[in-house]
Amino acid sequence: MKRFPGVIALKGIDFNLYEGEVHALVGQNGAGKSTFVKILNGIYTADEGEILINDKKVNIRKPIDAKRHGITLVHQEVTLVPYMSVAENIYMAKIPFTKTPITPINKKYLEEFSKKYLELLGLRIDPWIKVKELSVGEQQLVQIARALAENAKIICLDEPTSALTPAEVERLFQIIREMKESGKSIIFITHHIDEVFKIADRVTVLRDGEKVATLDIDKVAPLDVVKLMLGREPSKFYITREKKYEKREKPILVVKNLSTKPEKIRGIRLQNISFDLYRGEILGIAGLLGAGKTELGKALIGTEKVVSGEIYIEGEKVQIKNPVDALRHGIYYLPENRRTEGLVLLLTIRENIILSSIDRLAQPLGLRNINKEKQIAKQWIEQLNIVAPSTETRVMNLSGGNQQKVVIAKALESRPKILVFDEPTMGIDIGAKVEIRKVISDLASHGLSVILMSSDVDEILALSDRILILYKGKQVALLPNKDLTRDQLIKLISGETQFFETPVPKNHIEHERGV
Repeated sequence: MKRFPGVIALKGIDFNLYEGEVHALVGQNGAGKSTFVKILNGIYTADEGEILINDKKVNIRKPIDAKRHGITLVHQEVTLVPYMSVAENIYMAKIPFTKTPITPINKKYLEEFSKKYLELLGLRIDPWIKVKELSVGEQQLVQIARALAENAKIICLDEPTSALTPAEVERLFQIIREMKESGKSIIFITHHIDEVFKIADRVTVLRDGEKVATLDIDKVAPLDVVKLMLGREPSKFYITREKKYEKREKPILVVKNLSTKPEKIRGIRLQNISFDLYRGEILGIAGLLGAGKTELGKALIGTEKVVSGEIYIEGEKVQIKNPVDALRHGIYYLPENRRTEGLVLLLTIRENIILSSIDRLAQPLGLRNINKEKQIAKQWIEQLNIVAPSTETRVMNLSGGNQQKVVIAKALESRPKILVFDEPTMGIDIGAKVEIRKVISDLASHGLSVILMSSDVDEILALSDRILILYKGKQVALLPNKDLTRDQLIKLISGETQFFETPVPKNHIEHERGV
């Protein structure tokens, strides 16, 4: 049992884990999954109940207690020290917890130690890179490497695949299988039901803080698990909009031969990217980690250094040097890492929603009308179905899906013409994914232009009118989303299949589209 002010997060959960087992833990946001593993790891203390390891009752009241009993947790949110190196972050797992001073560590040993675990995960990066220079996916892999370095007996993985590419997920699953064979036990939390059936032996379903069922994987179907999660008959989990590939008069956005400065650490750069975007269109940008999706999004708002190329908005050539310029021209970028780049966690829903529009909403002399701000926030809460007690709830207390809805509300309140979504449904549950995908589809239906950047091929195929495929910073193809299959798209984004690049017409602004 675990209570928080105004809510019971867990209600008498019974859970058992066998040696050498992968036990999946599933449920919608707010079901109690993260609360449960945080109690096991001493981050929270249970109000009632007991924990037994090898039939012996143990007292876990802080993280060091969990580690002494061989339990570790890989958090969904990155918990690395950003200004320390990758090697130092991994080695922190091995630093002895004693009262005596720690002997300075041999740098060569530290490098070899960290490389061992990085290579296990197929992560080829310099171990002395500062963590803050890594992408979200790379940081997640470093967290997993640190957990492996602890050599724990029980490993709790909280949404470990949310920021990983398909190839990285497969590598992680192979590592999990190897850990299982060596006798380690894994608690695997995920929103992806297909992953449960690929890697788990058993699955426990939580709903509203209660245990619904524990089932053997070989005796249950994926749809049955989803029904248990939702507590009702599921309708359609993936919104699929009608694809309209048609020639229109003029594009709202034209990007011509865009190239960026090589990224300092990983060398990711964009090379001669060209595309157009029309009113009411969803242009999907597909690619793996390191393909350049995020770099393209940031180049459009001036936070990635553009060295050559042109951007036209409604036929007019523009210079975008920073996000303020982008917003002035009607472009709004919604980042992949909503918690660190999209929101101010300590502020309320109201304060976050009006952040990008505070100048427009200000009264004479710069005074703010708090009642008006509350009214605006309340309207977005109702329109986007944000689940929260009030407009004054801090966003840090919301689920991932509701946090993403606040990011969307903030973007829409700025009244943009073009929305650039970077991994909009990463790390959120199946119900929230459906809602957010429907929001994106509806926005396009009402005339907003959308650039959708996603490593989720199902999401790209379900929503996009056309798909721009990136591979290692280069444009592989720009295709209508008509008869493209899932397997074909996966081969394209992984570099297995090559298309000839579509040449950029001389008069790029007025040309009729063709592939």
